[in-house]
Formats: sequence, structure tokens, C-alpha cells
Amino acid sequence: FFSAIVAWGFKIDDTPLQKLLKQLAKITASYPQEKIHLQLDKPYYAVGEDIWLKAYIVTAEKNEPSLLSKVLYIDLIDEKNEVRKNLKIPIENGTADGNISLIDSLQTGNYRIRAYTNYMRNYDHDFFFEKFIKIGNVVETLSADAKKTKDKKAELSIQFFPEGGNLLSGIRNKIGIKAVTSDGLGANLSGYVINRNKEKVAEFATEHAGMGIFALMAQAKEDYSAIVTLTDGSIQSFNLPKVAESGYAISVNATEDKVNIRVFGSADQVDGKELSVIAQANGVVCASFTSKLDKSVLSASLDKKSFPTGIIQFTLFNAENKPLSERLIFVNHHDELKIDIKNKEQANTKKKTTLDLFVGDVSNNPVDGNFSISVVDAGNVQINEDDETTILSNLLLTSDLKGHIEQPNYYFNTNNPDREKHLDNLLLTQGWRRFIWADVANAKEPEVKFRPEQSLEISGKITQFEKPLSNAKVSLISTTPGLFLKLDTVSDIKGNFVFDRMDIPDSASFMLQAKTTKDSKDVKIVLNPSPQVTSKAYYGNTINIAAYVDNTKKMFQELEKFNMLDKRILLKTVEIKAKPVLKPKVNVPNSANASGAVDYVITSKMLTGAINIFSPFYKSPGVIVRNGMIYRNRPPRSLSGANPPMLLIVDGVQINQAMMPDYITSINPADVEGIEILTSDYNVSVLGSDASGGAVYITTRKGGGKNPAATNIARIKNAGFSVKKEFYKPDYDDPKTNQQLLDLRSTIYWNPNVNTDVSGKATIKFFNASSP
Repeated sequence: FFSAIVAWGFKIDDTPLQKLLKQLAKITASYPQEKIHLQLDKPYYAVGEDIWLKAYIVTAEKNEPSLLSKVLYIDLIDEKNEVRKNLKIPIENGTADGNISLIDSLQTGNYRIRAYTNYMRNYDHDFFFEKFIKIGNVVETLSADAKKTKDKKAELSIQFFPEGGNLLSGIRNKIGIKAVTSDGLGANLSGYVINRNKEKVAEFATEHAGMGIFALMAQAKEDYSAIVTLTDGSIQSFNLPKVAESGYAISVNATEDKVNIRVFGSADQVDGKELSVIAQANGVVCASFTSKLDKSVLSASLDKKSFPTGIIQFTLFNAENKPLSERLIFVNHHDELKIDIKNKEQANTKKKTTLDLFVGDVSNNPVDGNFSISVVDAGNVQINEDDETTILSNLLLTSDLKGHIEQPNYYFNTNNPDREKHLDNLLLTQGWRRFIWADVANAKEPEVKFRPEQSLEISGKITQFEKPLSNAKVSLISTTPGLFLKLDTVSDIKGNFVFDRMDIPDSASFMLQAKTTKDSKDVKIVLNPSPQVTSKAYYGNTINIAAYVDNTKKMFQELEKFNMLDKRILLKTVEIKAKPVLKPKVNVPNSANASGAVDYVITSKMLTGAINIFSPFYKSPGVIVRNGMIYRNRPPRSLSGANPPMLLIVDGVQINQAMMPDYITSINPADVEGIEILTSDYNVSVLGSDASGGAVYITTRKGGGKNPAATNIARIKNAGFSVKKEFYKPDYDDPKTNQQLLDLRSTIYWNPNVNTDVSGKATIKFFNASSP
């Protein structure tokens, strides 16, 4: 409670309010949320380049480094909402860094990058970090902006937002307006408001991003419409919200050092009943008070220092803790870190540049911390500062609001004199999304299905007859050559299982098998899937990247001239002309046996009526079944005096029988298309030492057999952390460096981990490109 409150009475023992505050505090403490900000080295790319990125994972409550999660997931999503690339990156002290290599058949188009932790999946997926980018392909003849589409008449949508949510009769209402076209971008227009008698009662005009405000003294039993003249001369009419004859409204206005609050009530609500106001930021209460509504307007004034920098949500409640009205404002104490860069004048061609950095707080006291820095060629990479998603605009603004925010950094760019006024217009038209007050009042707590990951995990669920199965044995076996790993666990009461604390390489692949001690019929193992990709319209920058893509192609051509180009990068469409090559014999359709070499084939016809998968092997030459495993039937050649079991290759996945002896028994003969047995040294030689005991290729029916395929088996590929590349930094002082190469790099320097010392200082050095 605050002594600065004017014209409000309050009681310390207000039970409904205190109950609500305690419940909010419990949810905030027990269910902390995370936010992510991703810094990229530049706003757009060409195929063949790398997207260099740094992630900051913070708590939603205070924007401090999060210690909850240790694994970050990043997806590159195309226009068809398909994930084209994905990364798993370790998080250390709330940060992570890596790169996305665009060495792929990516087409020119609009893409988005999505970043999240496993724990963030418990909440609305709109909380995931998303950023739209353009990617051009140097092979395509069309530029990134040359795809021709039919001109469509942009449809106009106008919405009206009375301050507090209600258009209340008898008071002067502040009304926000938001006009957007069908492409989701704001429209600049003007118009006026008429009543049912066609009398003009107000005028309005939109400003930045199609938003504006106007005032209206609404009358009871009156209808209002907005008349707008479009750029083509046509006139459209839009209805305003219905006038509420009974209700409440809250108005909040921030001055240089105060936050002023007014609560309005219609005549029938001025009855002395108690109302409460809570002001909170990310679940942390900044102010709360209660008063009886004994007059039509109540007002209060609070010290602005009571609020942190960021969005503050003011909510009006009745005595039953039902939310009645809401208003968002933005408080900016301008307390962000100050970064000073010296020696900026050094920019000679291929010469070393030294930059001295100083980071200080609002009082210019030195700050030691971890930062990321990108230096790009300004002549090649155009950047619209207003379009950018910076760490300020993301963590303080867009991550807490619903819907798309056009030009988010506009509101933090000091070159825009009206940014604070336009930010208030934005908050009149956008909604808070971190939690719903009704859920808090009803003590409804979030359902946590995904736990914070402190390490790499492989998890899923075991069911039997579509019900969770507890105490099922789950085995995890490596199918990666050279990686010998076998782990066991059991499912919990809900059928869930998890393998954690895994230190495995990026390319690691595994097979999982679920078993029960009793009846294993209809046992299913389902790995936890990745989050679904929802369809979203492109809201990225509108910069034409044709010149950038052309310059990137020239860079690749220069590298190719000196045999320095990655062989996976194609600079032109390749037409292959060659003599036909004889294809290997196909013994079994869809077999993974690429060479076609085989000593004996078991066909699907031979499998008809087989009691189990071992049945046909009893009649096959050169093999023997012993102790539930298949061996090559020949005298031992090793000093140990025993032959190893044959290598199983099921649909291309290698299975070590010794590590997974029960796997082959789970295969239903009716599901098998064919089996190829390799026993001769010549035929197995192409498989290396893993097949020293011979090999068996088993190809299952892609469409299934008479019985469903084994459901208690699952496979997973690329289970480890993604391999991180090192950013290339040429040293032109080194005589071994190619001095003749025309250096056309667009990203000159990237460092995701610049650490300032206790004096707030750091120094970075790099060599410029050919065009400083």
C-alpha cells in the first residue's frame, strides 16, 4: 500500500484481495516461466551461409538468467510450416550459442526461426521466440523479391479499443484504434465517428503502424460508426463497440514521475461496494489497494519509481475477485546498460581493427558480463533499426503481448521522437498474455507435462491397450557404429519414462524397446514429439535482398576460384551427362542392401506360416540359431574361441544382437518383406568390423503385414547436441593467408561470448574485408 494514494480508503485485512495476491504469488513462485531472446548476426541470408546466433534464456519474472533449463531447441521453418533444420544446444548460465548451416536445397523464400526449451512447452506456444527472416538461393534465377504474385486489393480491418475494455456511457472515453490491411501491416488513414442520426461526434487519424486514439463522450442507447475514406476513394463504415450503460472502466496515465489512476463507475454502480486494483509486472505485484465506490470517479497517484521498467498491468476487480477492467502501460526508467565503442574510425581494407568496449549501468558504473557482437558490411547488409527485434524490445515488450507487433524496436529507437506516445497507443490495442486472472482467482494451476531439462533426455510414454503402463522395462540401445551404450529404466505410474544425463555425440542414433514381465500384447512405445508448427503469416522485414544474394554469389565464385568453397554449395544448376551405370540386383524390394551382394535370400513367400522369425533360419545354409541369436555357422577364427553374433540391419538400422538380444524376437514374420543373409567374407567386407560375424538384412513391409508391426520398438536419430562451427576470421598479417582473395564477407566479425572485466572493459580485434 502506498501513502501517495489520493482519494482512496483501504483496509489491511481485505480478505478477498489478500487471497488473490497470495494465489498470484504462489503461482509465480511455483511455476516460473522462461523467455528467450535470439540475436542473429544479420537480418537475412543466402543459401550456403551460416546463421550465427546467440540465445539468452531468462526468467519471465525479472529477466534474469534462467537456471531451469540446460537444453535449447531451435528450428528453421519454411513457408509450408515444415521444419527444415533443427538444433539442440547446451545452455550455460542462461546463454547458448551455435549456428545453422544453410547448406541444403532451401528455396528462396520467407522463413522463421523458433527457439524454446522443453519446459516452455507447458505454456502457450506463442511464448516461444520466433523471428522471421528471408533466405535467398544463389542458384535460382528469380531474386528473393522477384516472385510475381497477382495484385490483390488489400482488405482493411479496423478495431476499436476503449480504454479499460468498456465503452461506458456518461464519461469521456479514450478509444484506441488499430487499422491493418490483409498483410497484417498497419494502415495510415483518417476518418470520423457518427451517431445513429449521422451526426459527426469525433474525428480520428492513425499514426505509427496504423494506430491512434480519439475521445468520445458516449451516450446511453446510442450506436456509433466510424466512416473511413480509403486511398482509392472508396468509403467504408465500421461499427464501434456497443455502449455499456452499466459497468466500470479504468484509466491509467503515466507522467514523468507519477502514474495516475482513475476508476469510473456508472450511476447504478455507485453503491459503496468495494473495488480493488492490482498493478503487476510479470506476476510480481507492484501496487494493490481497495476502496468503496461511493462516487462516480475514484483517483490515485503512485510514485513511478514503484514500478520496474517494462509492461505494467492494472486490473480492476470487484469484491468477488472478478476482473472488471484492464489497462496496460509501459514504464521506462531508461536503466538499460550503456555500451560505448571506441576506435570506430578504423576501417581500412583487409587491415586489423581494434575496438575498445566499455559497458556501464545507468550511473556509468562498470558492469562485468557476457555479451555478443556482430560486425557486418553496412554497404552490403541493409538494416532497418525499427524492424529489428532487439533484446530490449523482445524481453520488455513483445514477449508479453498477444499478436504481431510491427516494428518492435521503433519504440526503443531514440531517433523516433513520438515513440513513447505511440507505445501507449500500442498498449491500448494489445492484450496481456502471461496469465489469466480468472485462473488465478479460481486457484487453477498450470499443468506441467514437460519438466525442465538439466541435460539431454530421451523420453516418452508406454501404453498397453491405449492405457498408461507402469513398471514396463524400457531399454535404450545405441545403433551408432562405434558407440556402445545400453541403458534400462522403467515407466512410472503414468507410463512415462526418461533417459537423462546423456553425454552423446550429435549423430548418435538409438533404438528403444518396451517389455513387460507378463503379457506384452499391444504394448506401445511413443517418443515425446516435437511441438507442432502452427501456420503464421510472414511479418519479417520488407528489404529487397536481390543485391545481397548477388553479392553472396560473387563471394562464392571468388572462393571457388581458389578452391576454398564448400563442395556442398552449388553455384549453378548442374546437368549430369554420363553413361548408364548398371544397378545392383534387387533381391528384396526397399532393401537397405545397396550393393545387392547376398549369399542367401529368404523371400516373403518362404516366411508364410512361420511360427516366429527364427523359423526360416533353421533351414538357411551357413547360419545357426543359438541362445536366441543368429550366428554364422563356421569354425571360430578369434582367440576367444567364439564367433560374434551376426549384425542385424533392420530397415537400414544396425542392431547389435549381443546388446539387444530380445529385439529380433519382437519382429513379426508377417511384417517382413524379405531377409538377405551375408556369410561370405567378400560380401560382408563392405560393412567393416561390425559385421565380422556376418550380416542379416531384414526389410519390413512398408504397408504392414497381416498383423500390425511391432509397436514396442521406437527409433531416434541425431540425439546429441548439435556440432558448433567456428566462425572464420582471416588473419591478413599471416603470410600464409591468401592475399589475392577478394574478401566479400558480409559478416565481418561474430563473437557470441565477449566478456567484460570488473572495470567493464573488453577489447576485440578483427580484419576488415575488401570493402571496409
